[in-house]
Amino acid sequence: MSNEKKVIDLKPTTRAAIFGRTVEFFEATDSRRDVLAHLLGKEWSVASQRYVKADHAPLIRVEDLTAKTANPQKYEALRAAYIHASSDRFGAAFAGFTLKHVVAMTRDDVAEHKLQLADGNKKPQTKAQKAKVEKFTKAQASANNKISSGMADLRDTANVILAKPSRKSESAKSKAPTLPQPDTASGTDSTTRNVVDVEIESGTATEAKSILPPAIRDPRLLTMLNTVSQYDLEKQARFTEVLLQAMEAFNE
Repeated sequence: MSNEKKVIDLKPTTRAAIFGRTVEFFEATDSRRDVLAHLLGKEWSVASQRYVKADHAPLIRVEDLTAKTANPQKYEALRAAYIHASSDRFGAAFAGFTLKHVVAMTRDDVAEHKLQLADGNKKPQTKAQKAKVEKFTKAQASANNKISSGMADLRDTANVILAKPSRKSESAKSKAPTLPQPDTASGTDSTTRNVVDVEIESGTATEAKSILPPAIRDPRLLTMLNTVSQYDLEKQARFTEVLLQAMEAFNE
């Protein structure tokens, strides 16, 4: 008895909506997150400065952005949208073929083309024939890599929208760097040097030079910056995006 989940066929209108929105995502410059958020059933909230649940139902789940967990029909629509949106941009960069053409080739198409490159020989005989076949094989691999990168771009953007860490950051153990500790009169300083220690209006036990502008004196802001300094690069980037959006709203 098969344990495979039954996949309900997508309505043509649903597939068209997924395809169209995804093409828009790959062709957009300023509104990519909003486009993908719509697919995920999210919308930007000015009040909370984050993406929240929208009134409309999601067309895809975040799981649909990964082949192993996706509804295969939705994943195919997303993949096809990337190919459609990117093919003209790459041109005939794949051994003379466009992205659309090279990925659409069947196994028989590939075998026939390799036969032509080898002048009718099942196996290339001369160096020139071998070079042509190798170039075409590399072009196929390059095309697949381009598509994989496009799907990874979707996943990365979805993680930002949903405020989720990537698989890489989930598997990696993030540790703050250990810096040399200065000697003090009583021995080794017990405080770590990656903590910003500045004098505030109420005074501090120690006085040290800060790498931050002296105008930053609010202890809450100092604490926040210290906390962010412990994040890995990806979390710092996500934090910066949220902070920039908040600053834009604050300055309006």
